[in-house]
Amino acid sequence: MGTKVGCIGGGNIVRAILSGTALSKNYQANEIGIFDINADVLADYRSKGYQTYDSIEELVENSEVVVVAVLPQIIRSIMPQVKPVYSDKNVFITLAAGISTEWFSENLGEDAKVVQCVPTLTAQVGMGAYAIARGKALTEEDYQKAYHFLTSSGIVEEMPTDLIDDIVPFGGAAPAYFYHIADVIVKEAVSMGIDGNTALQIFAQTMKGSAEMLMTSEESPKDLEKKLLLPGAATLAAINKMVELGFDDTWSEGIKACVAQAKNLGKL
Repeated sequence: MGTKVGCIGGGNIVRAILSGTALSKNYQANEIGIFDINADVLADYRSKGYQTYDSIEELVENSEVVVVAVLPQIIRSIMPQVKPVYSDKNVFITLAAGISTEWFSENLGEDAKVVQCVPTLTAQVGMGAYAIARGKALTEEDYQKAYHFLTSSGIVEEMPTDLIDDIVPFGGAAPAYFYHIADVIVKEAVSMGIDGNTALQIFAQTMKGSAEMLMTSEESPKDLEKKLLLPGAATLAAINKMVELGFDDTWSEGIKACVAQAKNLGKL
């Protein structure tokens, strides 16, 4: 029995995507297949109703959409297993940072149908944000197969192929910034005698609402910020101190470092 979607690799990002996909109910577990080198990982997926495959070749042969979810350092090593068995029925979604659609054309074949995707861990709760770029051989029908799968756990924004690595700090890496800030805030709250879980719930809910406002308001981020920066306000004191300590420069340099490393991964 074949699968609609097969995943090469069953690590954290695939778990997150499939958790979000399960919430949408667009796919049944038995319509999704997994290959992983770890037998325990396969057993866990199997226990949840997913199909599992003993080899990459078997998964590719039996899947319409193939999600390549291995590290950039590993992706080259699996191409000898993929190349002899892929066909025009396969649509590849590559999640490996720095590995472009052109790379697939050069290493798999000019006819390889590929979508390069920058995923986010937030797919786990059905709130993924996928930046994608289309490969040259992809037809609209092929694209819709990939789009349907990805939108089962989040939103999709299409990018030019030459900018796809540049979006990494704003999508794939962004949850780590948020979690890092949350950790700092909770520790500070605890040091002040506030219950850590209470502080976390207040902060997370506020950020959730702030994100919703950014996505639905016609006002710019700067305009929304200005509403809170009243003369003499505690919020203004906080922002002024953060800027004084290099907040803006820190973020700018962090974003640049993220992009540089994303591009570098494709050269490893």
